[in-house]
Amino acid sequence: MKKLFALMLTLVLMLSCAAFAEEDEMTMPEAAAVFSGSWVCGRASIDMDWEEEGFRVFISWSSSASEVTEWEYSCLYQADDNSLAAMPTGICTDVVYGDDGEVASYQTVYEDGDAVFTLDEDGFLLWKDLKEDAGKDMRFEHVEIVSPEEAM
Repeated sequence: MKKLFALMLTLVLMLSCAAFAEEDEMTMPEAAAVFSGSWVCGRASIDMDWEEEGFRVFISWSSSASEVTEWEYSCLYQADDNSLAAMPTGICTDVVYGDDGEVASYQTVYEDGDAVFTLDEDGFLLWKDLKEDAGKDMRFEHVEIVSPEEAM
């Protein structure tokens, strides 16, 4: 009888934990979905992916065939002004690739970056880099990534 009771108690606890785990995960607000996906402006691209409670924002800006500056932010959706606000822990890294396509070297420039992402009246993404104003005057266009199979 004690084993049955212990088994039942364990099952109840597991189900309770599962219910709380589901409640902790936030789903992306419907209005925030406009930010999701890939954006481009010249040699710079932005990928915005929803993860748990906000967006992971990854920016890659190529200065040559082998040199790229990358920024990575964790952003929360701000419903009051339909924006994404980064936590002030953004990372900027300069990366150099070798002839084989592998990373030859990298240097972390800073780890306290801050940014805000908004959409203008034409639907272009604006990147307001609060650390060094890297995104000044840039307007990113949303693009659909097509797999090679879909392109055929």
